Amino acid sequence: MKPKLAIYVFLVLLFLTNVVCAQELTIITEEYPPLSYKKEDILTGSSVEVVREILRRLNQPDNIKMLPWARGYNLLKTRPNVVLFSTARIKERESLFHWVGPLCISRFGFYAKRGAGIQINSLEDAKKVGSIATYKEDAREQMLKAWGFTNLDSSNSPASNLKKLLSGRVNLWFFDNLGLPEVVKQIEADISDLELVFPINEVNLFIAFSKGTSVKIVKRWQKSLSDMKQDGTFEKISRKWLMEDSIPKLEPETSRVNLGKIKLKIYTEDSPPGNYLNKGKIEGLAVDIVREILVRLKLPDNIQVVPWARGYTLALNQPNVALFSTTRLPQREKHFKWVGPIYTQTWGFYGKKGSGLQINSLEDAKKVARIGTYYKDAKEQFLKRNGFVNLVATNKNISNIRRVMEGNLDLWVSSDFNMPYLAKQAGVDPDQLELVYAFRRVNNYIAFSIQTPDGLVKIWQQTLDNIKSDGTYTTFCKKYGYNQK
Repeated sequence: MKPKLAIYVFLVLLFLTNVVCAQELTIITEEYPPLSYKKEDILTGSSVEVVREILRRLNQPDNIKMLPWARGYNLLKTRPNVVLFSTARIKERESLFHWVGPLCISRFGFYAKRGAGIQINSLEDAKKVGSIATYKEDAREQMLKAWGFTNLDSSNSPASNLKKLLSGRVNLWFFDNLGLPEVVKQIEADISDLELVFPINEVNLFIAFSKGTSVKIVKRWQKSLSDMKQDGTFEKISRKWLMEDSIPKLEPETSRVNLGKIKLKIYTEDSPPGNYLNKGKIEGLAVDIVREILVRLKLPDNIQVVPWARGYTLALNQPNVALFSTTRLPQREKHFKWVGPIYTQTWGFYGKKGSGLQINSLEDAKKVARIGTYYKDAKEQFLKRNGFVNLVATNKNISNIRRVMEGNLDLWVSSDFNMPYLAKQAGVDPDQLELVYAFRRVNNYIAFSIQTPDGLVKIWQQTLDNIKSDGTYTTFCKKYGYNQK
């Protein structure tokens, strides 16, 4: 390379590096003691101190701002390089942001004014009360809306919600154990005036990053937090504000050490786009995810492609076997240990376009003469359990497609995830097939044989969670054109 050109390239790279480093994060929190609040006009709290320590370790400025939750959440959804904490990581938000954490554990439930005589034994009971106070755009409000609640009384302040409850303007207040004592103190009420009438669940609170944020930045934050947990800094900070059961447990280091002593056998099948052979090389969305877990855990890449029935039998009967991608079904639940989900799919009956077949229920499908299935596949197992006796099984799934096109089968059982790829593999244009009836939505996991140590399974799940948090999972999904549902 000529000297002038080399200098030019160096300057360009230096400029680009400075641009990346100069990306300033907008870091937002809310008034939510004991996690984040102002004391004598100074921002403090358990989550604030954790974030400050991360910033210190990354040599980044401490520019944390306090905003109303709804405003901060809107910025997180609409702008790049926005950080919001502490944010509940719930299903409805999973694909919206990148995640770093967990910071703490929060327990949600319905609170009533003591002596009000309200009895709640289910979510359906709660839907029948007059009104429930919720915090605008908060995770708890989003959860109730997702569950079909229409009797919510939303406001911009937990304190105003508590006032409404105590004055009788609402029947219930949906809140959590972490923030409750401080809200009670804030309005000078007595905590004994409240009673938890129906607990719901517990969630982990995280640091959320907007989707426009560099994945490298998210990974650096997660590493700093993980280092804090390993060196004891995280626990020291948390214990100043939080009860023992609200502090996330640290995974013992022995689990990582023992990983190298376990000879794990990893099997998959040829079923694109999750896992398939391309010129002798194993590829696919699920393969990339499993490989990333292996890289992060410093384990050998020993994935083998085998017929599904063989892999399933090995996972059922041998110790230390991992099989993917495996649909998690009730009848399989107790036979394996599970890590996931790695993707979601919808099952259905596919037929030759223009065949004129009309199926409106599983009962209709039972009346069809011949339905092609993949031997020991989850879809075949499901149909057998539902009384189907018209199934024609094969060990080679793409043969089902050819038989449908030739008129030797009426229908073929597949999913929206697999169908287009398998059709092309069979030499058939996917447009020549049509979905006649969709009958089930399922999640696919990595299934471990029941004899596999719990510590190994747990650390695989934690590693997958980190892959989802730091944006790597989203990158894999885009690579294979998978729309996260």
